[in-house]
Amino acid sequence: MGEGSDRLLKTGLVLICILLAAGIVTGTLYVASAVAVFLLITVMLMGYPSQITSLMFAVQIVFTTLFLGSLRIYAGPFSLTPDFVLQIWIFALWMAAVSDGDGRVVSSSSGRLIVLLVALSLLSFLRGLVKGYDPESAWMFMKTILGYLFFFPCMWILKKRRNIRLITATVAWASLVASVVVIVKGFLGGEGVYTRVTSGLRVSSRELNVVMVGLLFTGFALWKRVKSVPMIPGLAALLIMGSALLLGQSRALWLAVATGALAAFTAELGRSGREGIRVAPLLARIILLLIFTAGSVAFVSAAGLLSAGDVVARGGGADGGLGGDVSLWARFLSWWEITGTVTESPVTLLMGTGFGHEITYFRPDLMAVVSIPYVDGSFFQLLLNTGLAGMTVLALLYAGGIAGSFRIALSSSSQNNTVLALWLTASFTALLIAALSSSLITNYRFTCIWAFLFALMETLRGGRAAESS
Repeated sequence: MGEGSDRLLKTGLVLICILLAAGIVTGTLYVASAVAVFLLITVMLMGYPSQITSLMFAVQIVFTTLFLGSLRIYAGPFSLTPDFVLQIWIFALWMAAVSDGDGRVVSSSSGRLIVLLVALSLLSFLRGLVKGYDPESAWMFMKTILGYLFFFPCMWILKKRRNIRLITATVAWASLVASVVVIVKGFLGGEGVYTRVTSGLRVSSRELNVVMVGLLFTGFALWKRVKSVPMIPGLAALLIMGSALLLGQSRALWLAVATGALAAFTAELGRSGREGIRVAPLLARIILLLIFTAGSVAFVSAAGLLSAGDVVARGGGADGGLGGDVSLWARFLSWWEITGTVTESPVTLLMGTGFGHEITYFRPDLMAVVSIPYVDGSFFQLLLNTGLAGMTVLALLYAGGIAGSFRIALSSSSQNNTVLALWLTASFTALLIAALSSSLITNYRFTCIWAFLFALMETLRGGRAAESS
């Protein structure tokens, strides 16, 4: 990994920012921009795997779902989309890892669970096709689960400590850029921007799922006083990411961030070698947390985007309290319908109905009866499609991520490894909590980023990362 590859990566990231700025200013992204992104990716496909990983993560985090879904390059009767390009690249990189002696599926507990999850999902996908469900809908679920296979080439990439620093820094920086985009949307309007009568402006963006992870990384880097993350710019980045999460008005993400931070804080208190709780550092970190929370609210309030009252209203249930929150009741009704569907027979209870199966239920938020193949809640989604088998494997995967990261945080003697372990503990906990009421670990395109987190955890646990670059 020489200076030339680093320059190529920096050029790619700058190009991404330029295209994004052009899209914000003009209100659209031209076909030339889409072609430029694809050329940038395809030119770099077979070389510099860590730089490509960083670039792909940046593209996924910064560009919106609508934009990426609209990108297509046609080769005769076939069309290439970012998701398809990513799947091809993951497979090619995995083969390179295997040829280099890595990428084995039996080398870790996370790897074995991922293989089992993909196998069960593939069976569900085939069952969905046999039953005549919509193939596009079935494939939508299958391709997101396939993103977890990025775990195996990641285990190869992360052998070098330099690559760990590169990719984690990219996730943090891309999260910051995505947060700026969300805030700008709050001023200008655009995709997913609307105003709720009871809780004010909301900028609905799936990119905030990764912003949550980037915020946790920045926060723990500041907490442990990592020299590469300066205090003042780091605090500014925290405020921007926190403000974006507030504008997203996702209570699941708010609760996830709080729970994840608490889990990591517990690991820090129990670390070996600590001589009790030192009051001064504890108070300093509590004050830092209060400044972050109050500062984020003050920022969006001063900008005229969202008032403190709006935040409180949303946190308490914006539609008449939690008991009268129609979005919450819509989830309950969908979960009730899923439970009834899978318990119709022992086979569906164990193996599910297959990808693409639609449930029909009344949605009070829409005041209509709908038939849809997707629901809010990753575990209920897999319960419907893959049964108890798939849901259990997914739960074990994330529970193992939390437990493994927690143990690393307790025993690590290296500051860098401790920061990473605390970050992973918080991130896996946050993802698990958020996935209880949303589908960010099964339905969205970020599963390859979550696979990176598992690979990083296994790398730290095995002590495989070399200090050389």
